[in-house]
Amino acid sequence: MKEDRLCYSILCFCVLILSCFVSFSQQERSKNVFDKVVIDAGHGGNKPGAIGSKYKEKDVTLAVSIKLGKLINENLKSVKVYYTRVIDQDIDLYKRSSVANKINADLFISIHCNSATNKNAAGTETYAMGLGKTESNLEVAKKENAEILTEKGSLENYQGFDLNSPEGDILMSLYQNAYLQSSLDFAAKIQNQYTKHVPMKSRGVHQANFVVLWKAAMPAVLTEIGFISNPKEEEYIGSEYGQWVIAACIFRAICEYRNKVDNLKDEILSVEQLIPQEVKEQEAIRKQNELIAQKQKEEERKQQAQQQQEKQIQQQEKLNEEKKQQEQNSGVDLVYRIQFLSSPNQLKNDDSRLQGLEDVFAYSENGAWKYTAGIFATTSEALTYQKQVREKYGDAFVVAFYDGKRVSMVEAKRLSSQKK
Repeated sequence: MKEDRLCYSILCFCVLILSCFVSFSQQERSKNVFDKVVIDAGHGGNKPGAIGSKYKEKDVTLAVSIKLGKLINENLKSVKVYYTRVIDQDIDLYKRSSVANKINADLFISIHCNSATNKNAAGTETYAMGLGKTESNLEVAKKENAEILTEKGSLENYQGFDLNSPEGDILMSLYQNAYLQSSLDFAAKIQNQYTKHVPMKSRGVHQANFVVLWKAAMPAVLTEIGFISNPKEEEYIGSEYGQWVIAACIFRAICEYRNKVDNLKDEILSVEQLIPQEVKEQEAIRKQNELIAQKQKEEERKQQAQQQQEKQIQQQEKLNEEKKQQEQNSGVDLVYRIQFLSSPNQLKNDDSRLQGLEDVFAYSENGAWKYTAGIFATTSEALTYQKQVREKYGDAFVVAFYDGKRVSMVEAKRLSSQKK
């Protein structure tokens, strides 16, 4: 136990000396003009990172990184851009910050896409090195750090640290301590730009121990540009327009940071000015097509609602008609009617063929609709009315109903004699 405490004390002392050295390096750096930025596209090669339904993290991060570098090259002529990768290749995590250290860069930006099993998880967030204060921060860091397990020589490259141990967590956070405030300041500027210009909620600025930021001897951040596991956000970060907006946000944050550290007042172009004209035109066409599609869907929805309403009205009319017929037959066991028409389809109440007749009644039989007129208690009354109906329908004939159901004339005669 005493040996463990001694080793831990020595380790912390070494890190303290390292922190002082880094702090001295930072003081030296502050004398220089801001002129070098390293852009790190997360993942690559056989390590695709998070995978959405349409896109892979490695492809999205590379596309955004290239766009960001293009904006810097075109609008900040005095700032040189370096990339950790410009093609689809795997770069060990420790080598990414080494690139920035070798060229004595002023800023290191690692671009990533977030993911979660919950498809509703959404938003942007940006990290600086430090002890993770929440479980979600730790999970993001573990997910991004997992790649070292597949790297060759990881014991040597990461000095045998157990990145999931409390000691390893503390040592990693101390290494970047000298640049923590600058990193947090830059991270806040990125999130502020996202909040203003990206249609996603901001999940804020956080601290967690990312291997890719571990030994960066300059302000360094890792920014999660959205959840590739969220269908809506995946569509946005995978689109040309969305990638340009995100790149423009990070670029504007770089400009704000540069103005602050170099005590400048340079004008910063708007996001609208930074996006290529053809990309804006394509986005305008996409939105117009989307609006047209929405209008078509709305029109279809209205038509369906109208058809449903008409169907309900027809059903109600049918129920009302049936109720009317039941009321007509109420209290009468045996009645006679004059059948004058047969139709394969049910006729509307205002059909001209039904006009001028009394007490029209319809019933369905053998797949056809039969129409009758009049309602009489005796056959003699029915036969009298039959003569009138035959003036329009020459083959009209008498039919009998018992308790609302069609019966043969023979059965009607039997029922009539029983009644007497």
